[in-house]
Amino acid sequence: MTAPAATRLLDALGAAIVEQGLARTTVADVARIAGTSKRTFYEHFSTKDEAFLALYAARAEQLIGAIADVVTDPAAPIEQQIRVGVAAYLGFLADNPELARAHILESHGLGDLGLRARRSLMDGHAAYLRRLVDDARVHHPELRALTGPESVGVVAGLTELTLRAVMDEEPLDGADHLESAVAFITAFVSAT
Repeated sequence: MTAPAATRLLDALGAAIVEQGLARTTVADVARIAGTSKRTFYEHFSTKDEAFLALYAARAEQLIGAIADVVTDPAAPIEQQIRVGVAAYLGFLADNPELARAHILESHGLGDLGLRARRSLMDGHAAYLRRLVDDARVHHPELRALTGPESVGVVAGLTELTLRAVMDEEPLDGADHLESAVAFITAFVSAT
C-alpha cells in the first residue's frame, strides 16, 4: 500500500476521533471510514495509539508548513510577521476545531507516551519560533533572542489560548483571539 493509503487511514482516524473520541474509536471504525480493511490498517500501524501519534505529528508538520507559507520576509515589521503567522496558525486549526480540540486533549489520554509526543511537538514548534525570531533579529536587532524555555513558554501560551477558545466554542480565527495572541507574542519578543 502506498503513502496516500496511509494518509487516508490517518484522515479516517481523525474523522473517527472527532465523532467519538480516541478512546471509543476502534481500528474497525478507522478501516470502515477509510474504505479499507483492518489488515491494511495493521500493515501501516501496530496500534491505534501509534496511528494517533502519527496523525498528531503529521498535523503539527502541516501547521508549521502553513505558517512557513506566509511568514516569508524576515525584514517585514515584526508585528506583521507575527500577525500573519498567528493568522495562519489559527486558520489551520479553525478549519477543523473539533480535531484541534482532540489533538490538544487526546494526547494526554495516552499517558507518558502521549506526553512525550506532545513535548516533542512543542519543542519542534518552539525551535521553529526561535528560528523565525533569529531571522527577524538580523533586520530588527531590537528584538530579543528567545531561549529554549522562553520559546516553549510562548508556544504553550498560544496553545492554552487556543484550547480555551476551543473549549468555549469560540471561533479560533476570530478577531479577539487573533489580537490576544498577536499582542502576547509581540510583547514577549519585543521585551528587553
